[in-house]
This record gives sequence, structure tokens and C-alpha cells, in this order.
Amino acid sequence: MDSLTSFPYNDDMEFLPLPENDTYNFSRNGAEIYYDDPHISRVMHMVSMAIDSTTLLLGAIGNGLVIFFTGFQMKKTVTTMWYLNLALADFIFAVSLSSELLYIALGQWILGRLLCKLDTVVSFLNMFASVFFLTVISADRCVSVVYPVWALNHRTLQLASIIVVLIWMMALGLSSPYYSFRDVEYTEDGSVQCSYSFSLEGASNLKSHRSVVVTEFVIGFLIPFHIILACYCIIVFKLRGKTFGHFGRSFKIIVVVVVAFFCCWFPHHLFSILETLEDESGDLRMVIDIGVPLANGLMCLNSCLNPFLYAFIGPDCRKRNWHSFLSAFKGAFSENWTVSSFSSNRNSGSTSGIVESSMV
Repeated sequence: MDSLTSFPYNDDMEFLPLPENDTYNFSRNGAEIYYDDPHISRVMHMVSMAIDSTTLLLGAIGNGLVIFFTGFQMKKTVTTMWYLNLALADFIFAVSLSSELLYIALGQWILGRLLCKLDTVVSFLNMFASVFFLTVISADRCVSVVYPVWALNHRTLQLASIIVVLIWMMALGLSSPYYSFRDVEYTEDGSVQCSYSFSLEGASNLKSHRSVVVTEFVIGFLIPFHIILACYCIIVFKLRGKTFGHFGRSFKIIVVVVVAFFCCWFPHHLFSILETLEDESGDLRMVIDIGVPLANGLMCLNSCLNPFLYAFIGPDCRKRNWHSFLSAFKGAFSENWTVSSFSSNRNSGSTSGIVESSMV
């Protein structure tokens, strides 16, 4: 998506020409990153194509399988609704990378002004929706452990459906400003490029850029990170005495998914903040020029990572055949970790003990 917006470079080989000189451009949150070395340009061009192609192929197939299983093959539960929508956000992002691949291959934007604007909205829609669903999954598990009786009586599909709609509305509302910040530009040689409009000189544009980056970091990373961290700290405290190895597979999976998300997105947020600094020193510029494409590539790959975590986290993953693979895939969305065992024991013993036993 916009995170890897790039222009091909000119060389004495079979690559497409740049509008003016031998440079390779990344446009991210308004920052223009140029590589004047043709060799670096060639490498970054190939890296960009490889990352987008990998994410498109694996993300579409993997998340498509998750959507198929959770939406059509499994019993509809609160947990499957969370994972279905999480996969849907990643699937939309992965498929929309086809426009980015076309942009890189042709060296200019041919899909029109509307798709140029929507191109950047989709990537941030994916970011906000993904982190919000991960936050809800974590909060859902925390509530089920701390208040098992309440969860048994109120953790319904109707409530989950309302939360899903609210999450998509919030994600769309937070990503929609990027529609205004990106537009097509016509170069001197007549080609059309799709880039940000708030990267121009001027305090108002810099202020807008900083406001967007700060909002993105606080709402899309910092607050969800602390909520998720608090949820798992509460779970660990509630079930103190148990080691991570004793928790159920579905619990381990969501922990790894959350860690992977934040590891993949933190570099993106870090370099987005660095881009807004008024520091023209060569060292910082070099760090940003090299770090931004790599951080954005990591961000893209996160969209195709989750299905592999669902399938391969667990014992003897290398010995699985196709049927056990599908079984493990479906098992990732099990609700056995929550209050399933409580329903048959709601009048006996300690509720904490019951919930704890259902997670092992």
C-alpha cells in the first residue's frame, strides 16, 4: 500500500525510467526518500516488489482460508467472529496490494485519483481494525477469566456483533483523513504519481503531518498496547502458579499474534515519528532513508503472518499431514480456554478453578 509507494528507477538495464533522474522514491506520511545510487535503487525496487508480491500471495490465500473456516465451516461463536474480522482486515489489505505492484511495475499511477486516495486509506484501515480486534480479543479473554459467571451470561453473539460494527466504524473514521492527504501529481514528463500533499513546505502542513502521526501512534499503538498488556498481566495474576507452557494452545496463539503485531508495527511508528523531526543532519536522514522501507516491509508482512501462526504453533507441527493441518487451523479458534467447562459446573466449586482448568 502507501507504505511502500515507490517509483522505478532508470539504469542501463531493462528497468523503467524515472521522471527526472536516477532515484528511487518512497513516500510515507509525506516524507520523500530518494536514493541517488542506482545500485541501491535497484535493490530497493526488487525488495519492494518482493515484499508486496509475497504479502499479496500469502496474505490472500492464508487469510482467505481463515475467512472460509471461521465464516462458513465452523460454528459461529464470539471467538470466531473476532478472528473472522481480523482476517478480513488483513485480506483486504493484501488484495489491495495489487494496485501497488502495478504502480511499481509501471513507474506511474494509472488507476485514477479516487483509487490513489483510497489506496492509502486501506492500509490504515487495516492497522486500526487489526489492533482494535486484538485489543477486544485480549479484553474478552481477561473478562472471561476474571468474571466467568458474567461472561457465561452476557458474552453473546449479539453483543459481539455490535462491537464488531463499532470497531469497523472507528477504524474507518480514523483512517478516512488519509483520503484528503493523498492525491495525484503530474510530473514534467507527463507521468502521474500518487503522493501525499501535506509534505509541502509550511508550518500548517508540518503541523498536520505531526498531528496525524501522533494520533496514529497514540490511538493505533500506545493505548491498545497498554490495554492488552494490562489484560494479560491480570490473566497471569489470576492464574498465578501456572507457567506459559501449561496454557491452552489457543491462548498461546493469541499471545504470539499480539507480540508479532506490535513487533511488526513498532518500527513503522518509530520512523513515522522520526520523519516529523526538523533535523536535516545527514546521519538521521540516512537512518530514515534505510529504515523506513524496511519498517514498511515488516508492516506489510504482518498481514500474511497470522494464518501461519494459527497453523504451526503447537506440538509436532512438522509432522502434520493435510488433515491434521486443517484440524490445527480450526483448533486455533477454539473457545475451550474460556468458560466452556463452566457451564456444566456452574454450581460446583470455585469458578476460578474451573476457568483455570479450561485453559490447560
